[in-house]
This record gives sequence, C-alpha cells and structure tokens, in this order.
Amino acid sequence: MDLPVTQAPSGYWRSALVGVIFGADAAAHCLALATICFTGALAGGLGAATGLFLLGTAAATLTLFLFGRIPRAVGISQDTTISILAPAILLATSAVAGTNDAKVATAFAVIGTSALLSGVTFWIIGRLGLGRLVRMFPFPVAAGFLASSGYLLVFAALTIVTHQNGLAAIWTAASDPLVQLRLIPALFMAVLLTLAVRYIKGTMPVVVIIFAALIGYHLIASATGLDATQAAAMGLIPDISATTGGSFSAASLFLIDWAAVASVAPVIAAVVLLNLLGILLNLSGVELATRGDVDENHELRITGLVNLGIGLTGGLTAYLQGGASIMMAKLGVHQRGVIAGYIPMVVLAAFLAPVLVNSVPVFIPAALLMFIGWAMLSDWLFATAKRLTFIDALTVLAIVLATAIVGILPAIGIGLALAVTAFAYASIRMPIIRQSNSVATRQSIRDRSVLHRDALRQEGDRICILHLQGPLFFGSVERLISHLRMVTTQNPRVEAVIIDFSEVLTFDSSACSALDKLSNLLQSHGISAHLTGVTAGLQAVFTKWGLPITVFGQPISGPQFLLWSGLDEAIEHCENQLLGKLGLRSEESDVAQVLFELGRQHPRTVDLIAKMQRIVLAKGDVLIKAADMSGDVFFVTTGRLGVHLPNAPGKSLRVRVLGPGAIVGEIAHMSGRPRNAEVICEEASTVLCLSAENMRQIEAEDRDLAALMMSIFNRSLASKLEATNGLLTYAQTMVPA
Repeated sequence: MDLPVTQAPSGYWRSALVGVIFGADAAAHCLALATICFTGALAGGLGAATGLFLLGTAAATLTLFLFGRIPRAVGISQDTTISILAPAILLATSAVAGTNDAKVATAFAVIGTSALLSGVTFWIIGRLGLGRLVRMFPFPVAAGFLASSGYLLVFAALTIVTHQNGLAAIWTAASDPLVQLRLIPALFMAVLLTLAVRYIKGTMPVVVIIFAALIGYHLIASATGLDATQAAAMGLIPDISATTGGSFSAASLFLIDWAAVASVAPVIAAVVLLNLLGILLNLSGVELATRGDVDENHELRITGLVNLGIGLTGGLTAYLQGGASIMMAKLGVHQRGVIAGYIPMVVLAAFLAPVLVNSVPVFIPAALLMFIGWAMLSDWLFATAKRLTFIDALTVLAIVLATAIVGILPAIGIGLALAVTAFAYASIRMPIIRQSNSVATRQSIRDRSVLHRDALRQEGDRICILHLQGPLFFGSVERLISHLRMVTTQNPRVEAVIIDFSEVLTFDSSACSALDKLSNLLQSHGISAHLTGVTAGLQAVFTKWGLPITVFGQPISGPQFLLWSGLDEAIEHCENQLLGKLGLRSEESDVAQVLFELGRQHPRTVDLIAKMQRIVLAKGDVLIKAADMSGDVFFVTTGRLGVHLPNAPGKSLRVRVLGPGAIVGEIAHMSGRPRNAEVICEEASTVLCLSAENMRQIEAEDRDLAALMMSIFNRSLASKLEATNGLLTYAQTMVPA
C-alpha cells in the first residue's frame, strides 16, 4: 500500500521526541502484558516482569538497529501469544506446591522457555535459509494478518480504557460515566492523530497533540485537586501498587518447578509456532508496506540470538514490531533520532515503571494504539480491498473476523485454507487444454516434398495435437476426456492423438486414473495415443500407478500410450504413418515426380534431371558446411539429413529435418551469399546434386531450361515460406498473452 511518507526525514530531535512517545507507549504495552500474566498469587512478580519485558524490548530494538537491515525498525515484547501463554502460566503455577515465590519463579520459567525456544527456532530457520518461506504466504493472508494486528491494537486500547475484555463487555461498559471519562479523550485524540498524519506532513503535529494531551491532563488534575490515588481509583492511570516489593531474584531460579513447566510443553510448542508465524508475517508486512526488500534469513538470525538472552533472563519473546515500524516509515522519522529517544525511554521505564506510568494517563497510550491500529486496518482491510479480487478481499475480511471471534492463530489457518481453496477453484476453472490443433496446421520440422506437404495439409486433421497446461488433478482430466469425445464425434477420421505435457505443473492419482480411462477410450475408437513432454518425475508417477506407457520402439501389447522424447518426433512419426496409409512412401522419393510437380509438368524436366549427379552419403557426413560459398543445390531421394544453425562455439541448433523429396541449397544459390547453416547426414542417404557450374552453364546456354530451373526453385522457396509462416503462427499462439 502507498504510505504518506514525508518527502524528507524529520529532524533528529523531532524524531527523538517521536521515539520517546513510542517508548512511553511500549512501557504501557509491557505493563499491560505483565499485568495479564502476573495476577493474584503471582502479583509479586509484576514489577520484575514489567522491567524484564521492557529490557527485552530495548535489547530487540538495539539489535535491529545495530545489525538489522530494515530502516526505522523497532522491536517489542510481543502480545501475539499472550492469549494462550497467560492461561498456561496459571495452569503451570497452580500445580506448584511451594510458596508464591516458587509460583512466580515457575511463571518466569514458562515465559523464558518459550522465548528461548522461539529464539532457537528463529536462528535455525534463518541459518538454513528458510526465511523465504514467508514468500509462500499468499498476499491476502499477509494483508489479513496486518489488518488483524490493527484490530488487536484497537481492541487492546479499548480494553485499557474500559478495563473489560470482550466486545460485549466493552460495549456495556461504554455507558459508564467513569469509562467515558477515559474513552472519549482516547477516541478524540486518535481521530486528531489520524487527521494530522493524513493532511499534515512531518512528525511535529503528532508530537504537539500527544504533549498537549499530557500537559492538559496534568493541568486539569492540578486545577481540580486530583491526586494519583484518586486518578488510579478512577482508572485514569494504572494502579501499580502491587508491583512494589516484587519477590523475584536470582535466588528464585532454584525455586522453579520444572515438572510444572514440562506439563505445559504443548502450549509452549504452540507459542513457538505462533511466534515464528508472527515474525515472518511482520517481516512480510513491513516489506509490503514500505516497498522494501527484507532479508528474512538475516533478520531471523539476529532476532533469534537476542531472544536467547531474553529467554535466559525470563523475558517475553521480542521481535520486530510491525505496526510501529510501519508508522515510523509513515512519519518519515530520522532513524538514529528515533532510536536515541526510544531506547533510553524504554530502559528508564524498566527501572522507573511506577513513577513513569503514573504520570501518563491511560487514554494517551490507548489513543496511540487506536491510531496505529486504525491505520493498519485502513491500509490493509479497506484500501487493499480496492485492489484485490472479490475472493481475496473476502479472505482478508474473514481473517479479521476470525481473529475477533477465535483468535489470530486459528484466523491465519482459516485464511490459508481460504487461499488454498481459492487457488484450487481457480486451477479447476483454468482451461486444461492450452491449444488444440492438427497436422493440417502444425507439421513437423521435417522438410518433405511438395506432394507430401500438400497431402498432410489436406489430410492432417486425422492427427490431433493437444497441449495441456497447469495442474492436472481430480476433475480436470475429465475435461480432457470430454474434449476428445467431442473431437472424435465431430471428426470421425481422427486416427492419432498427441498429448503434450510440457506445461503440466502437477499431477495426482485421480488424473492417473482418468488417463487410464482415456487410453481405453482411444483404443475403442482405433486411435493411437502419444505422449510428449513427460518429465522423468511424471513418468515415474505414471509407472508407479501402472499406466500403459511404452517408449517408442519397445514391444506393444494392448492399449498403450507411446512415449516420445520430443513433440516433433511424435508428429513426424504420425505423419509417416498417415502418408503410408495414403500410399505415399516417406522413405524415398521419385525426384522426377517432385520436379514435375514443381515445374508444372514441364516436358524439359527430364533434361534438368540429366544435369544432376548422384551422391551417396553415410551417417555423419557433412553435405553443406556453414559459411561455404558453394552454390550447389541438392535433391534428397532417400535417407534423412539435419539442418543445423551455429548456436555457440562448438554447438549448433537443429532447425529442420530433410527427408526424401526435399530441396536444399537453393537460397544460397539465388542470393549469392555464404551458406548460413550446416547440413549433416543423420542416416544413410542419397541425394542428387545440381552443381553451381552446371547451373551457370544452363543459364548461359539454355534459357528455357534456366527459366524452368528458376521456376522450380521459386516454388520450392514459396512452399518453405508457407511452412515457416505456419510454424511462426503456431508458435505465436503458444506464447502466453
């Protein structure tokens, strides 16, 4: 999505102020996470947890700044897993029989183990170079994750100001005047921040709004005589009195009940998986939003290492904060400046959490959360919908709704399922047959006599050529069978079907079953079946299934698919079979008949043949060398020769095959230019040679015979041009639009 980034980065000190503001928001964020995890008997660890979560936030941000490659990136102790981690902590500590200190120590062990294992997983994935797996996430899933993250930020803001969890409870609490005292300023401030970013460039309006709200609160509190105790009772500031006297220290490590930690191992494994998905999707989201190029593997490695330290101290998994990092890009902050404000603020908050958080009314961090969350919702749910297809936009919306109902991890699963379903549906609708034609329009590269080419153009519809594409699975091959039924009904003369698999991507067992059925169908109609473009892997699938496949040249029994190494070989074989049925032998040619056809039955054709010399060639003999100035023209009577174009030093590309009746060399003779190709004998052959010397003699002494010779050459060239145009037209239709 397009971000309204400022034209130039904000000044250093303004950026530092933005960093301080986001640092204060991180302090409130970490305090909220600690409060969720450390309640009741665990309240004694609330102060230590807040400090550890904030120090983990500072460590992750410093690591991203020093070693990361994402501009303006900030890290934070993540709330993605808190919905399943907090109940696991309560479950584990409820089984601890010792003192509250032992329960607190065990709670930190659960949190630290999840962070430690997450760090190890991040590092291994990055070290193995598997971070690019994030590219496999469909765009609607990544967009849905970002939009859901925005929703969760807005929901967290509403939870902070209403002290309620759940949309119904929040809605009911909104009618309470005390809740409105917190909710209305938060909503008003969030709207002002949104309008300021949209219509005013730079970070100063944001800084002014936040500090105006902070100063305004303290002025009103001072004027009304509202002290900290009364403000905490009204919910205007957090009540952190329970954090004093926290009972967690290095000695507490010996109080950990590791059996209780092991009892929630499945939950810890789920936390690790969710953290991996979270960091990958955050990286993808920042890349999409900032239009950058993120090296996921590098970011995973450095984030993994810093989480090893965080986990060993009992901290919560910390990694890139997608929403804040995107907002930094949107505000155009100076990277060093924002870090200079963010990290000191977070570290200071870690040691002075009660004092600092007591001075910031809850509606300010709530407004910031609403502001960032709404920006993400607006960008990735509403604005994105204008660019996506209906199905993709519905997938994004479904992920957000699922997040609100069942949580973000199941929502991602639902989004992936919808994306896979949409892909399968699109694949089913994609035409399985890329192109259908016949030998009448698409002949082999074998250069035949004019008589044979005319016969193939007239009778070539007996050979059907089908080019398949895309994934072939249940249902799709049935469309192939239906198409062949239609072809055989419309043209009962079909004798052979060539199926090209060059563009087939995947193939499943259902398609194998349908191909087996297709073999019997073709056999019942007396139609031979030929397969080309079959990879070794696909051939192994066919063989394992037991499809009746035989490589050409091997014994055939029953209905079989003949397997060819190339499409042109299959077409040439079917052409030879058809010519044989038409009584035209493809193995040899009557040169006199060919020349009579080209010369329009001219009586002096025999005189021209008399000027030719018979040459016998063995396999491997070179008839024509590239760059040779010879003007000899050759007429193939038996055998097979290949025409090769120089392709690279020591290599050549075979472009034509010359069979009986073919003429070669007339282009060089008529143009007077060097040969542009090499002609090599591929099997024992016989040709008739009309030498350049004899042709010069004919042109000098016998004008009538010379005119006949040139007429034959012209008709041969016209026929070749027609065949070449046909191949070019065919090739153009095969190129994707």
